[in-house]
Amino acid sequence: MAAKKPKLTPALAERAAAKASAARARLLKQAREDVALVKRRKAEIAEAFYDIGEALLRLRKDPIPKLLGHKGFADLCRSGLGIAPSTAARLVDIVERLSRRDALRWGKEKAHALIDLADATAASDTPQRIDAKVLGKLDPAKATVREIQTLAQKQRAARKAPHPRGRTTTAEERTLARQLQAELRKGGARTAKVEALATKTGATAKLRIEVPADALAKLVSAIAAVHRRR
Repeated sequence: MAAKKPKLTPALAERAAAKASAARARLLKQAREDVALVKRRKAEIAEAFYDIGEALLRLRKDPIPKLLGHKGFADLCRSGLGIAPSTAARLVDIVERLSRRDALRWGKEKAHALIDLADATAASDTPQRIDAKVLGKLDPAKATVREIQTLAQKQRAARKAPHPRGRTTTAEERTLARQLQAELRKGGARTAKVEALATKTGATAKLRIEVPADALAKLVSAIAAVHRRR
């Protein structure tokens, strides 16, 4: 028959309870610190892609790649940064077309998907504003990345199909319009608007440019900046 354990005196029981309580308090303190650490690091990871995109945007400007000993921006990405030029281009695209607030709210993958969808539509859409007829019942704020990508694929397929009503603008033409508008606004013409307009079949699109009358110098600078990138 097993011997009975001696009962703790009230004083010993109180000390044991105090030690157990102190141990729980230490565990709880460490756990709370770890929760705060995870949340902080998650926020840093979420912001990192936008910070990288901003740095890449600066590194892309002439003559930075050559000053660093590279043939061009693509070579800098591959050899100097270990990043695929296509990946760098997408990160720069996010910075040029989305505010930090929108990009971080959506996350890198959804931001990419919404940019792709805006480029796939026939209208001059932006990632923030996509034609309601295209979206249908899809809510971009609640949609998954896969749902947005699927819709973009459908839009691209629809635009490749024969269209009896003539030509629509291409993704490249709409991108050109967005880039020029972004350069104008970055240069100080904050109300500037640039839109790609479809023309007859077989002809390239026209650009409709609206800038204040006193912003002609900014327009010239913006056109030169966009031209250097192409």
